[in-house]
Amino acid sequence: MKAILSLGLAGLLAACSSSSSSDTSNDGTTNDPPAQGGNGGASNGGSGSGGAGGGGNDGGGSTKTPEEQTASGCKRGVAYGYHSKADMQALSKGVSWWYNWAFEPDEGVKNDYKSIGVEYVPMVWGAKVDTAQVQAKAPQGVSALLGFNEPNFNAQANLSAKDAAALWPNVQAVADARKLTLVSPAVNFCGGGCQDTDPFKYLGDFFASCSGCRVDAIAVHIYVGCKGENGNHAQWLINHIKNYESKFTQPIWLTEFACDDAKNAQEQQDFLVDAVKYLESDPRVARYAWFAGRADNVPFVDLLGSDGQLTPLGQAYVNAPHDPACTR
Repeated sequence: MKAILSLGLAGLLAACSSSSSSDTSNDGTTNDPPAQGGNGGASNGGSGSGGAGGGGNDGGGSTKTPEEQTASGCKRGVAYGYHSKADMQALSKGVSWWYNWAFEPDEGVKNDYKSIGVEYVPMVWGAKVDTAQVQAKAPQGVSALLGFNEPNFNAQANLSAKDAAALWPNVQAVADARKLTLVSPAVNFCGGGCQDTDPFKYLGDFFASCSGCRVDAIAVHIYVGCKGENGNHAQWLINHIKNYESKFTQPIWLTEFACDDAKNAQEQQDFLVDAVKYLESDPRVARYAWFAGRADNVPFVDLLGSDGQLTPLGQAYVNAPHDPACTR
């Protein structure tokens, strides 16, 4: 599965996906962070069959500020870095936040996202990101900071747990100075080309090497098959979430998810509907973000079609019921 989104932004540095199969390869990607607005995600690393593993105001958006929405329990987001103003207005009817694997908003919405009512969350993608620049350039008013992107993948941030822990004080310094919720390195099962195949072991080693470090929430990526079990197309995703909840006390941020073997758009939508129903109901899940607005490396995941137009999948995502705690 190729690693490049279909909307090739000039200057995009290829640091995206390896294959979703258990014999994952690196696809020649680099370990540089994506350019502003670039994609750093979709390394759906080998859980396709699905067991839990081992051990915005314009266009009908919110009347609250983005920060007020998420503080009041609004969880739903999107992982995507090429929004136009029209795209964000369309999504804002049901989406409260987004991130783009960078620390500055997408060029197409940097002047509009606050008035549209969608919160931006910056990220320190990997070791080459200058945290002094993050502190200087991340927008005022942000409420959270995401840590390294899939550091257990060689094709992503590519950091050992020990190296990630050694760098964490620099990330924490930004969060401390800006009074931000600090979210852990985002992990996923890795099927090949890995610092560690097991995200639970990776995070365990990270915490063991990072005594006294602040981590307010656990970020995870989950890609599973569409079939599920017991009539629930998202059951395999739910199993993963519960496994993370059993091992860590912090809230969960599911910062990438999708079904990775959809044969058609309806299979992906069936998965999305069941997944969102669960994610809205689970109090341990603080936020979640669908992958992606538009993508060509995971089948049938696009929430957006032409500029500012929701696909049927996007309509299902935006219109799905929110938890009653979410007041928009």
